[in-house]
Amino acid sequence: MSTKERILNEALRLFSKKGYSEVYVGDIAAAVGIKAPSLYKHYKGKQEIFDSCVEKFYERMTQIRNGLLLPDTPSSQASYEATDLNQIIEFAIGLFMFYWKDEVAANFRKMLMIERYRNQDLNKIYEDLFVNGAVQHEETIFSALITAGFIKKEDPHVIALRFYTPIYYLLQKYDTHPEQENEAKEELISMVTEFCETYKG
Repeated sequence: MSTKERILNEALRLFSKKGYSEVYVGDIAAAVGIKAPSLYKHYKGKQEIFDSCVEKFYERMTQIRNGLLLPDTPSSQASYEATDLNQIIEFAIGLFMFYWKDEVAANFRKMLMIERYRNQDLNKIYEDLFVNGAVQHEETIFSALITAGFIKKEDPHVIALRFYTPIYYLLQKYDTHPEQENEAKEELISMVTEFCETYKG
């Protein structure tokens, strides 16, 4: 791993524990094991490090979403028509585990949770990624599933809320209990199964 990558990883780890505003360039350099002047050879300052963390998160999120079984857009109609319960469950688990355990996503989310009450710009990023934006993404998927006949013809926004709310709730419940992965998955599977029984077309 290059020094530049180590700086980014250590910065994100520190941001997730203290928040962006309480971490200084010297803290990041010390965590990496270099002097602060050496850090400036790779980044202009803390803001550029933060911007790189945002970019890294979006890259990671795109990779994960592309790897999940449900397509991101309604363009692949045949894929939606072939959707089954197991795919919905795997999609939910994949999304949950990404937000909960992925090193980049989890640390980025925790940093934003700390900072959202201090910084309106960071609060907007948090809401775009983990509140409104997340629901809008699921709404796009469920709109396509409604068109494909897999989901009942009901309000896709409400359906997206019903699907995403358990994921968000379980993140809050298990965030400080990483050892309870099996329990979290079992609870999520139960919720998603009930969701599919309610909305299956």
